[in-house]
Amino acid sequence: MSMMAEAARPVGVSVQDWARLSAAQRLAAGELLAVRPAAISVTRWLAMSEAGRRAALLQGGAAPEGCGPEIPVAPARGALRAGTLHLVEAAGDAEAPRATLIRGYQARGEAGPRKAASVVDVFDRMEVAALRARKPLGLSALQIATGRQYRTLVERQAAGAVKLSSLEGRTGGSGRGLDVTDLRLAEARQLAAMRGRIGDGAALAVRRVRPSARGGVAASIIRDRVLVDMVCLEDMDLSAVLEAHGWSVRTGSLDTLRTALAASLDRMGTYLGEWVKKGA
Repeated sequence: MSMMAEAARPVGVSVQDWARLSAAQRLAAGELLAVRPAAISVTRWLAMSEAGRRAALLQGGAAPEGCGPEIPVAPARGALRAGTLHLVEAAGDAEAPRATLIRGYQARGEAGPRKAASVVDVFDRMEVAALRARKPLGLSALQIATGRQYRTLVERQAAGAVKLSSLEGRTGGSGRGLDVTDLRLAEARQLAAMRGRIGDGAALAVRRVRPSARGGVAASIIRDRVLVDMVCLEDMDLSAVLEAHGWSVRTGSLDTLRTALAASLDRMGTYLGEWVKKGA
């Protein structure tokens, strides 16, 4: 197989299966896999009929039960999960926070308040996979929150300035509204500092692992920053990160990568905590 064909091979399709496909089949497979729901395996998705794939996309784009009928079906949005909102507040002691339930909207005739809906991300999928395997996730709630905050900051910076002169709800001690430019600069500094805390170390170094364990000579070094960006920004799980770098998906490599990701998120979260304490 040519290097160009290998470069076009989607993550999740084995080299052997990809080599058996014609050019037209590879193009069709690439288009199909681009819209594959994360909950459906590559093999099952390619084997499904067109009607079955359409039904799966519509089902995956529907809001969970209990979130209300007003949320439209939107396959491009991704799967949603239902959750109950809680407000965490200090109960006299900052070291002993208290979680207060926030009741959602309850329409007339409904048995209870509606649940909040949020888009399922890579951390949700990793948690589900860990539960199914009856293994610990390996990431703390704070580490996951740090990863999501990092993604939010990157998306906000990439979106550009909003067309407002100030944010009246974000006021300082003087009561003056916070200028949008000031807010963007503050978030840019926070993002740069978090990236600085990641460092340029290697989560998995080729020279430290024998070729038979890493999947051959094609494996490349996985840097900490690349690992964080692929997981938090590109929504790729650890297996996909390994495959994208030419590594075999082995338990030892997954454990090493998970430990490296947790350590990077810890370093980022340390700065995030300092930033919040300063009231930036």
